[in-house]
Amino acid sequence: MGRQERKRPLICGICGGRLKETRLTHEERRGAHLHLIRDVPAQVCLACGEKWISEDTLRQIDLVIRKGKPAAMMETPVYSLRPARLR
Repeated sequence: MGRQERKRPLICGICGGRLKETRLTHEERRGAHLHLIRDVPAQVCLACGEKWISEDTLRQIDLVIRKGKPAAMMETPVYSLRPARLR
């Protein structure tokens, strides 16, 4: 009979908390452009909130940005908290 392998819990490299598998929207800046990639497989720390994306997934993201076609386009408002100059 084969041994049953128990899956080890994924552990956060920042705080040691447990990681939960999820999908998220990832933001990637390239120069003046902001790219949003939806449904990215990732792990999120339940203790500190740090997000972890695998190298393979990051390579996929890079390829999609370079060669893929966007699923949608949207305008993005840009805000600043820098105080306005007084006149």
